[in-house]
Amino acid sequence: MEGINSRMDGLQAAILGVKLKYIDRWNKARHNNALIYNRLLLDITQTTTPKIRDNSFHVFHLYIIRVEKRDELAIFLKSKGIDTGIHYPTALPFMPAYSYLGHKPSDFPVAHQVQNEILSLPMFPELNDDQINYVASSIREFFK
Repeated sequence: MEGINSRMDGLQAAILGVKLKYIDRWNKARHNNALIYNRLLLDITQTTTPKIRDNSFHVFHLYIIRVEKRDELAIFLKSKGIDTGIHYPTALPFMPAYSYLGHKPSDFPVAHQVQNEILSLPMFPELNDDQINYVASSIREFFK
């Protein structure tokens, strides 16, 4: 069913209060990690990386690529010790809560296609260059 719950309890607020002083540093680290991923994955034509617009700053809570062989790549990366995720596996128009609207894939063709191609790669502030290089080289290996 449709709904929202945006309440935060006291414990969550206390934890976030402590973490808040690190947010700018963490955001910059994730942004820099994304730049490295983009550079390393640029020549792998089977992947589509996130676009980073000029005059904007993306914090990259998630780093999501698009790839046609998503499930196969995820299994391969798992065999290499690399965890991935599929965040938001169903596009909003196709979620059960909105089935009463009767949407068809042709109503939202891009969203329908992309929901089957998205793969979240490891992304966190402490991710280092060697780890990013390992992920990228493993993706390159998969497509050889």
